[in-house]
Amino acid sequence: MRANTLRTGRWIAGGVVFLVAATFLFEAAGQSSPSPAAPVRPNAYRAVPIDDRDIKTALNFALGDQRKKNRSENAVTLLSVLSAERQTSKGDNFRLCLSLKRRGRPDTARTVVHRNAKQQWSVALWAWGACGKT
Repeated sequence: MRANTLRTGRWIAGGVVFLVAATFLFEAAGQSSPSPAAPVRPNAYRAVPIDDRDIKTALNFALGDQRKKNRSENAVTLLSVLSAERQTSKGDNFRLCLSLKRRGRPDTARTVVHRNAKQQWSVALWAWGACGKT
């Protein structure tokens, strides 16, 4: 009878050790590891101060291009620059969000102005009402 009690005691102790080990492993597996911060893309748009010299040049170029397309100096009037961003990729892209008067009515426009390596400027995008949309 003594041997039978020892066997039962060992079986219970082994079961308890197994349960403790299993609980510890499941708890460790359930812990979420901290996710790494999103990597910053090297050619992502970055915010730029609105009074930056390149931003002012891009803004003047975009407005001049829009006035030329409308064949009118009064077709577009700048109210304010809402945001300005820069991306460096085979030259520079300047993404501007503008508040404008368009033929006397308030509107917004998102424009992207590109400056190539030869310092030549071009308007790559002009989208009316696109500010706030990605």
